[in-house]
Amino acid sequence: MRRKAERKAPLVALMAAGVSRGGSPLLGPIDFRLEQGARWALFGANGAGKSTFLRLLRGELPPDQGGGRVYDLPGAGGPQPTPLGLRQRLAMVAGDMQDAFAIHGWAATGLDVVLSGFGDGPLLYAPPEPEQVSAALGLLDTLGLSDLSGRRMARLSSGEGRRLLLARALVSRPDVLLLDECLEGLDVEARREFLALLDRVAMARPLLAVVFATHRLDELPTCLTNALALEDGHVRASGALGVVLPGLVCVSEAMPESHFKSFVAMPGDTPAATEFLVRITNASVDMEARRILDGINWTLRPGEHWAVLGPNGAGKSTLLSLLAGLVWPSAVDGAPGMVEYGFAAPDEPMSNGTVDDVRRRIGVVYEALQTGFPYDLPVESAVATGLDGSLDVFAEPDAAGWEHVAKWLDYFELAKLRRRRVRSLSRGQFRRVLLARAMVGNPVLLVLDEPMAGLDSRARAAARELLGQLAAQGQPLVMVTHHEADLPGCFLSEAGGRVLALRGGRVAYCGEWGGYSKWKAARKAGRRSLES
Repeated sequence: MRRKAERKAPLVALMAAGVSRGGSPLLGPIDFRLEQGARWALFGANGAGKSTFLRLLRGELPPDQGGGRVYDLPGAGGPQPTPLGLRQRLAMVAGDMQDAFAIHGWAATGLDVVLSGFGDGPLLYAPPEPEQVSAALGLLDTLGLSDLSGRRMARLSSGEGRRLLLARALVSRPDVLLLDECLEGLDVEARREFLALLDRVAMARPLLAVVFATHRLDELPTCLTNALALEDGHVRASGALGVVLPGLVCVSEAMPESHFKSFVAMPGDTPAATEFLVRITNASVDMEARRILDGINWTLRPGEHWAVLGPNGAGKSTLLSLLAGLVWPSAVDGAPGMVEYGFAAPDEPMSNGTVDDVRRRIGVVYEALQTGFPYDLPVESAVATGLDGSLDVFAEPDAAGWEHVAKWLDYFELAKLRRRRVRSLSRGQFRRVLLARAMVGNPVLLVLDEPMAGLDSRARAAARELLGQLAAQGQPLVMVTHHEADLPGCFLSEAGGRVLALRGGRVAYCGEWGGYSKWKAARKAGRRSLES
């Protein structure tokens, strides 16, 4: 600790540094000093500038003219204005880094991913040196991740992949560790394991500077001591975590003013005599010679709202893709399972509807749609693709269609961003675009995969309110989440609330919420009995 006290210069200093894109300010100007061994929590609403701030610190974005930035890392030969040659010593962990492996189908193993941390790209572009391989294997062993070294990154659960990314960030022994919403998409156990691992690293490396950005004030590593809160690109509060956090909690717990307006639409028309909306019978899904779902039987009826729960890797996202007609059952013993849609018109070529009809009438929000959105459209055009459910060539909306789009942009507070390209948005802003896109087509069924991921507390409260209102109007909902507190009340009610719990690709529980609570308690008691 004496070395930390002797050092006077900060590792990174920002002096009136700001970032603008297309003439629009995204951050600052801002002053900030990141000292050796400092541990910062970074807070802020969607669009406040957290990700931009982290990228400015790491040197991925230059400051606007008139702003200054200095890097003074130990042994680097003195202060310099850019991190050229030093980027590996300013490491980053973010959820969207993991998404890239699944989207592109990269065949990198866990060891490959960690070894890529010696460079500045997601993949290995040159054979590693023997000492690098030795260091990577030693780090994996130290962190308890050796069993992941030979497995493909694209096939790992979110929790496993996120811990590998932390190992990747640490392998080059950085001076600075930046973490951007790195808990999003992780189940309860995976979040706990990641935070515990981060605290272990912080204890073992007291000189490591850490900046941890999050929207969830109740999920922080214990190593953090300071807090920086951003608002509209500027510093709202800065200081000791114990001083800043209580004020932020009070604001987040305050109920936002209702955003509901008279334009909130009724759900799409469903035939009155429909016995079911979707019926899945003995359906299995195989991907890359691996069974993701196994023998699923599930019926969704009008007026029901289903929470789909389970740990990372249980098959939840694949089940929603099956439900929405994005994947189809695999043949098992020569006979595929069946997915039927009761809301389709009876005169369709297929008695239960064509694929295009299904996709047009089911609104979807899922992570892969955000990370793999095919075109860098303006926000209003991206939302308009929800009118016909297409992501390819979509029909130009008429005046009534654009008016409908404008109303949903207004509801989700996106009107000021309507001309912005979607790839310039923050993770939370893009999630609101996808929610607006899902709703603009008045869907018969709304399918949501972690819809609150990346949303700040105010936006989560507004989204819960929206979903509750839609449920009250008769909109059937299916929602995957790792945070049960994010579920609107309609999922918890005895009237229409249902739970489908998955474990290892199979249905572990299917029924009412009250029964699920009892099942979960009995399962927990059974585990304790086995452990004793």
